Amino acid sequence: MKKIGVTLLIAIIALLQACGGDATSSSSSNGSEGAVSSDNPVDITFAEPARILSFAPLYIAIEEGYFEEQGINAKISSGGGGAQVIATLLSGDSQFAINAPRAMFSALDSGEDLIAIQSLNSALTYEIALSEKYLENKNIDFESPLEQKLEALQGATIGIDQVGDSSDVYLRYLMEKYNLDQSGVKGVKLTGSGPKIGGMQEGIIDGGIQSPPFAAQVDANGGGELVLRLSEEEMYADLVWEVVFAKKEYIEKNPELAKKVVKALGLGIELARDNPEKAAASIVSYFDGIDEEMIASSLKGLQATYVGNGEMTKSGWDNAQGPLVEFSELSGVSKEHDTTEDVLWTNKYIKEAFSE
Repeated sequence: MKKIGVTLLIAIIALLQACGGDATSSSSSNGSEGAVSSDNPVDITFAEPARILSFAPLYIAIEEGYFEEQGINAKISSGGGGAQVIATLLSGDSQFAINAPRAMFSALDSGEDLIAIQSLNSALTYEIALSEKYLENKNIDFESPLEQKLEALQGATIGIDQVGDSSDVYLRYLMEKYNLDQSGVKGVKLTGSGPKIGGMQEGIIDGGIQSPPFAAQVDANGGGELVLRLSEEEMYADLVWEVVFAKKEYIEKNPELAKKVVKALGLGIELARDNPEKAAASIVSYFDGIDEEMIASSLKGLQATYVGNGEMTKSGWDNAQGPLVEFSELSGVSKEHDTTEDVLWTNKYIKEAFSE
């Protein structure tokens, strides 16, 4: 009789385990996603501030099946700017964020414990397009020396997405670096390419600053042409940009998932750099009103920013942080954070993912 009772108890325990599932293969309340494989895929969400071509490796990784190969069902929560990205991440509605360093630094300033595991770009991607009329008056073009082009911006009215945003801060810092009066540049809030192009056509502004494909769109619509890429400045050619970050606790509990995420995104970086035509065909559906040829052309312009598989450097973090702290009243970033590796960023997962 005792033997029957023990057998029955074992059977009940086995049944309960089958119904409840294995704790190592499913998400739990502590943020651990468990084992991840193509047979046991995990759903994760990336928060992005807007649909931006600099984020191409993310879109490529989804469309080319790189995430699927890693056992990940990747989704995107898009829009709302940097503040919304942070709010989505901290609430748990997204597991990973991709944004300019400013958003992460602002959260760190507030005491949040975050860590970056990859940088989609290794240089600043902002470009400035100026109207034909302004270019004629200043007698400059894309081939002019950088200092001459910066001097020509004094007195210009420039369309920006948000007064005090990263584009505003990095441009003003660059002008001061060349001993120019940055206060002579008037920033006007015109969010998105369309309003900036319209403003240039109507003579309301002299130009605009934005990431690609902005200059290509300006040129296609007869509003002006590309004059300056901020990465022409050596400091900005070595700068972490569009970083992939998450709560440090989440990454520590999900190291295998972190490795799979950077693997998929790293392959996306490779394709964006090595085959921009194929990359453009893969992601053209992400950009309404922009044709494949323009996307391919813009990706070619970004090729130098897609370095390795998204590895980061201390100098890249220093160059990203310096201007934000220098212009803290504009950026909202008031504290200087330790940029030593493995403090607020790490290449650990990239090294592991691409050494296998």
